[in-house]
Amino acid sequence: MMNIKYLAKKISLDKTKIKYVLIFFVAYVFFLITTLPASVAFTIISLPQNIKLTSLSGTVWSGKAKQIKISGIDLGAVKWELHPFHFLLGELSADVQVKNKNQYIKSEINISSSGKISLEETRFQIELSSLAPLTYGMPVSYSGAVSGYLPVSFFDKNNYVGLNGKVSLSSIELISPQPQYFGNFTVTLRAEKEGATSGIIKNVGGELLVDGELKLTKAGKFNLSAKLSARTKNSSLDQMLSFFGHKNKSGHVQLNNTIQLWK
Repeated sequence: MMNIKYLAKKISLDKTKIKYVLIFFVAYVFFLITTLPASVAFTIISLPQNIKLTSLSGTVWSGKAKQIKISGIDLGAVKWELHPFHFLLGELSADVQVKNKNQYIKSEINISSSGKISLEETRFQIELSSLAPLTYGMPVSYSGAVSGYLPVSFFDKNNYVGLNGKVSLSSIELISPQPQYFGNFTVTLRAEKEGATSGIIKNVGGELLVDGELKLTKAGKFNLSAKLSARTKNSSLDQMLSFFGHKNKSGHVQLNNTIQLWK
């Protein structure tokens, strides 16, 4: 009887030791990962070919890069700070900030174990001229700034993009092929239940008057429907709008476009 009690006690103690060993092992692995130099980590992690990071410093836990380029666009310096609690739950969460002169992007990025990506408290300001590589080879170029605040946004593997918040377009101007000032606009975005994002477009000053709606569907279709008109009749902008269609009795040109962004 004493032997059985002794064995039971010993097994219980062994289980306790094993538990502490496992806790120590997990903590040690966690420590190794979080203190791994960023320069070493990104030689192991395979980034998409269109993303380039240079002059990495710090650690996986808290690091920065002097420059991040995406599809040839120089976004500037980037720094990040991981959230430990989410990491222990099997999720990746970090505060990320990108800054390049007057341009910036700030957001809390969360990636769940299922692959769903959510962005919280996203704020940004981007100069359209910095996006020139995207329109390389095209006969048009623009200037102006795009800024916004998106409290909550979602992206998942089923191509569901849910955007909530407000985007402002300031001092938008066509540079080529013919200079033309358009003005300022706002786009109010809302995520829909069926896996789409809708938006209301309004002008808030300038020559181009816009009253429109947009919708991005789960299938990757981008629909734009808008009434366009020039504030000044017979102006260069008024003449330009005639290329988009015939004016109705109220002097508006109806614009309806659908673009397939992905399949």
